[in-house]
Amino acid sequence: MSSNVSHEKMRIYYSHAMLDNIDDRSSIDLAEIQIDDVAEDILQIIRTNQAFFASKVFGAQGFGSPEEYDKLVLEDDNGSRTFEYFNKGISYMMSTNKKDRPIFQVFTHFMLLQHKGNV
Repeated sequence: MSSNVSHEKMRIYYSHAMLDNIDDRSSIDLAEIQIDDVAEDILQIIRTNQAFFASKVFGAQGFGSPEEYDKLVLEDDNGSRTFEYFNKGISYMMSTNKKDRPIFQVFTHFMLLQHKGNV
């Protein structure tokens, strides 16, 4: 199953943080990512991977303090979808599900853009 998401109409908002108190995640500011800064293979995952068709939470809480937290919001012709990823690195390393790899790739790409100052 694939989605017909138009890149030109897609808006992407993202933030990565390390939180001492996970309840503070509602106060995190999201920054808009310019579509031209996003690698084509990442856009392809977003457009075709079912994990990004509807809002979802990935990862797990409670691996220690601080907690790693990522938030991604996608807006396009299909509406607005919000994705949260708790403890991305540890959760991915502990996963045995190959379906988690593209999700990890998307969030890691946006985290790298944020750290490079492109977010």
